[in-house]
Amino acid sequence: MEIEARRDDRGYALIANFEDGFALGWKMAVPEAFKEALDIKLTPRMFAKKKEMLWTQGRLYGFHEGDTIHDTKEAYKEWGEALKHLKLSVQVQFASSSGYVNYETIEVQNKELEIIHQKGKLKPTEETVDGLVVKRQRIDHGLVRFKVYRPNKEKTAVEECETLECTQDDFVAFLQTGIVRTKENKLLNLFIENA
Repeated sequence: MEIEARRDDRGYALIANFEDGFALGWKMAVPEAFKEALDIKLTPRMFAKKKEMLWTQGRLYGFHEGDTIHDTKEAYKEWGEALKHLKLSVQVQFASSSGYVNYETIEVQNKELEIIHQKGKLKPTEETVDGLVVKRQRIDHGLVRFKVYRPNKEKTAVEECETLECTQDDFVAFLQTGIVRTKENKLLNLFIENA
């Protein structure tokens, strides 16, 4: 018998609500197309013996190489016009998704093993197992390496300004606030020039 020491961690409180196709109130203009990267998914749930599909929030973020996000909605329309409003864009150069990793495995070999349930203790004669493996897990928060682009002085093109690395969680926090905690544990506000 093998037990994974992890529940379904998906909740109903979403980190992003979308209006007109973009995350509402976020510093970066994050389109709905990134729901999966934000671990926002339609999930089947049972209510009164009836299956319903509801939006749920997980904790395993997964931005990928090539993902490009701008700070203004206009950037997703006409680029020449968008450059007049754009402060910065980011493009993911490398990424590893968040995920669960085993950090402890406990194996018990005993034919008379007592199993304790939330409802109470079972007697060994009621249920015994040949052995038990319990795997405890933790989240690996992944990695995002991304380039920051800013418009040139003439506002005719963007220029690469810097490359930063952070966890997937910190990348999501940056998209929300404009502030990123780098791999070196520095807080940078990317909306302040020469941060």
